[in-house]
Amino acid sequence: MDKVITPRFPEPMIFGKTPRLQSAPGPLTIANRAGPDTEIDGADLEGLVIRGASVRGDFHRYDGMPRQDAMLIRRLGESHVLLAVADGLGSRDMSHFGAAAACRAAFDELPGSLLNGYETGSASAAAYFTAIAESLADEATEEGFAAEQVATTLTAAVMDLRPRRGARLCQIMRVGDSTAMQLQGGVWTSCFKEDNDQTLASSATYALPGDAARVEVNTWILNPGDMLLFCTDGLAKPMAGQAVREQLAAWWGGGEPPSLPEFLWQLSFRARTHDDDRTAICVWSV
Repeated sequence: MDKVITPRFPEPMIFGKTPRLQSAPGPLTIANRAGPDTEIDGADLEGLVIRGASVRGDFHRYDGMPRQDAMLIRRLGESHVLLAVADGLGSRDMSHFGAAAACRAAFDELPGSLLNGYETGSASAAAYFTAIAESLADEATEEGFAAEQVATTLTAAVMDLRPRRGARLCQIMRVGDSTAMQLQGGVWTSCFKEDNDQTLASSATYALPGDAARVEVNTWILNPGDMLLFCTDGLAKPMAGQAVREQLAAWWGGGEPPSLPEFLWQLSFRARTHDDDRTAICVWSV
């Protein structure tokens, strides 16, 4: 019988000076609605490859605190897929609950108008995010939490699976500093013109449920060979550094998209001072 060889990924890549490394101190209890330490998901569709992961940061692992990020990947019939990433505000006690609830509501409250193939206007996006905010506030009330304690950012994207001359339409909406970027020819481009190094470094951000009216909207075209990244600021902030940006471009910009375990390992890199939770969903047009 042939020997079975089990592949093993090395320890996560480290950028800069070695940070203090910490492993998860143990499983979290369900008393505070905490989710798992790590979550991965993905899909291999016709012409598209999707990889997603959400990782608890070393800061929260060291203190035994919940992962405050959340994500969601959902197929919408045969024509669309919904992608969502959320980042609960660190200053709010139940923001991890809010991030997970916001992602669920992004699916539950999705209006049929977003699947009609036309560009999403600010009014329809505002109505959608208002419905998400109301669902989030209602769920918090049912659980006995104040609405302000479940505050979270949210970026939601509806990707059309039907190619048009090889390209696919993506409607992107967000409240807060979770963001979206395109990788094309090794170059990163923000899908929101307001994003820059200064805004990404800021700790101030809008959040649901209170700021639903501040939703930003953009329509993006995903062309063959390109990739779209949807992520929380736990990834966006270290990407302000050239070394991180270039390494991610090398991993995600050439050759075959990574497997799910490989994608999780890549997202788990460590960089000094960047110990926040980290969530990313990548969509490759292949």
